[in-house]
Amino acid sequence: MEANADVPAEAKTPQVEEKQQFIPWNALLEGKGVYIPYKSELMELRDRGFGALRNEKLYFTPYESFYLIEKQRIRVFDKKSEKELTLRDVVRKFSVGKPEIWIKYLVYRDLRDRGYIARESERNFDFDIYGKGPLRRLISIVYEGGEASLRKLQRLLAFAEKEKKELILAVVDRRTDIVYYTLASLRV
Repeated sequence: MEANADVPAEAKTPQVEEKQQFIPWNALLEGKGVYIPYKSELMELRDRGFGALRNEKLYFTPYESFYLIEKQRIRVFDKKSEKELTLRDVVRKFSVGKPEIWIKYLVYRDLRDRGYIARESERNFDFDIYGKGPLRRLISIVYEGGEASLRKLQRLLAFAEKEKKELILAVVDRRTDIVYYTLASLRV
């Protein structure tokens, strides 16, 4: 009789779950842009809503860059010095003249972590939110203690309604907690 006869078989041979190690992409910071020279393997990033392909390079917005660095999907190197940059280094480079960039990134990160594809808006909104269907939501960030004029909110709402989109206010408090509110007109 074996000494361990009463021990279940699962306990005798530990099951080791192997996780495939992801190797981050090497990206370059040049001027005010982060990019990766395009390779077909980068389609995984494009399919997940990251980057814009221009001139054989996949360019990332500052928010995408921060997010991908934080999630260890890319490593960023300064093109001139070839030195690897930390998230803090990249944030410093992009935040010159844009003190709100970190707060906007926190909203971007929260939206991405919730499964949304967020793109910096080319209109008066902070982000356009994409899902499985057409564009449905427009995000405008309001800072606790900051000014949010009713006129501006009314203009944003009128535009969103004209485009048949939902206007979402992302309210960021002093502790950087984010609460989302849907803004709509009441018609009676």
